[in-house]
Amino acid sequence: MTFENRHEFEITVVEAIRREAGALGLWNTIQHILRDLTRKEYEYVLICEDDHVFTEHYSRETLFESIAAAREEEADILCGGVSWVSNIAEMKHGIFWVEKFSGLQFCVIFRKFFDRLLGATFPPGGAADYMISDLSDKKFFTFPFISIQKDFGYSDVTPPNTIAGAVRELFEKSTATVNIARKVMQHYKNAAPSAVPETFEDVTIPVYILNLPERTDRLIHIKKQFEGKDEFAVAVIEACKHEIGATGLWLSIRKAVQLAVANDEDVVIICEDDHEFTKDYTKEYLIRNIIEANEQGLDMLIGGVIDMNTALPVATNRYWVSSFWSTQFIVLYRNMFRPVLDETFDTTVTADGKLSEIVINKAVLFPFVSVQREFGYSDVSPSHDAFRTNKPNDEKFRECIGRFQRIREIHTRSMNSL
Repeated sequence: MTFENRHEFEITVVEAIRREAGALGLWNTIQHILRDLTRKEYEYVLICEDDHVFTEHYSRETLFESIAAAREEEADILCGGVSWVSNIAEMKHGIFWVEKFSGLQFCVIFRKFFDRLLGATFPPGGAADYMISDLSDKKFFTFPFISIQKDFGYSDVTPPNTIAGAVRELFEKSTATVNIARKVMQHYKNAAPSAVPETFEDVTIPVYILNLPERTDRLIHIKKQFEGKDEFAVAVIEACKHEIGATGLWLSIRKAVQLAVANDEDVVIICEDDHEFTKDYTKEYLIRNIIEANEQGLDMLIGGVIDMNTALPVATNRYWVSSFWSTQFIVLYRNMFRPVLDETFDTTVTADGKLSEIVINKAVLFPFVSVQREFGYSDVSPSHDAFRTNKPNDEKFRECIGRFQRIREIHTRSMNSL
């Protein structure tokens, strides 16, 4: 019924491959179509799940314009609609590059991507859309969506989607994510030009370092980081001890903010004792961005992160983020002092989670000026230690830096193409 009277399509109904794990069955079916059913002369094929529904935004012209735009971008895959996205960038003709996504109910796969898909091994517990996200860096979707999933009340692939209304809600959220990204970019694009002084000789930024008295190794380390840097007025604050380390960190940040209020500060750097400056740090680079970020209306600037969700460039070296992980070096402006102190919390609080929630106007400085030094233990979460054994901090920061580099490259292309 969905494809009735749509003569732009040559339809073949394929019997899906059944597997105990529905996601594996979908993956095997996709491979079967590409390997056994697609004619050699086809440059691309549309693979469609049986819960696909066209939206009011679909038209033959829109579809073929999107395919042509995707070909210009050397796409591996073009999705008609996605149920979740991470980082995105708007390209021309209504298509968006996407870093990671979910939703394969309507996807155009280009021949140059066939061999990579056919040669991939599906991991236990994997998902086809996440596999494709890992296999390709040239993934796009149309927007507004021309396809969503019909909610049948059950899923052959994703068990959580058996909840009534779950699928509809996912597509509504992903649509909202794209619209928010557009609004964020437009908001900061319209911000007034920054009035930045030509010299920073007389600028001093207060720094509050959080340290537990017994962590003398960390104290020695962090003092060396600030040694000889007269752009900082450094004060070491005794961190709050709590049986739950993450709660102790949040209490410590609140303690630092209370001091900032008492000292009538306009801006303060709150620094954990495992912070380490990167090779990209310079006095001019940091202070210029602190001043410009304030002029731009940002309430927090983050020196470096271990992970993030959506990241959007709002200046040459500043990326707005929806949420982030790691608080070893944060710049907090006066506007956020009272909201931080007034915010309710309990023992489930995490500092990065809470700040992600309450600070809307926040950005990560890139290239990073800060990473975390690995001490082999964590004062915030004991569970982190085992994880860090398999994946050290420096590796996680490298991965995140790589993501930012790719986002910067894509957005540069995006701005040139629009």
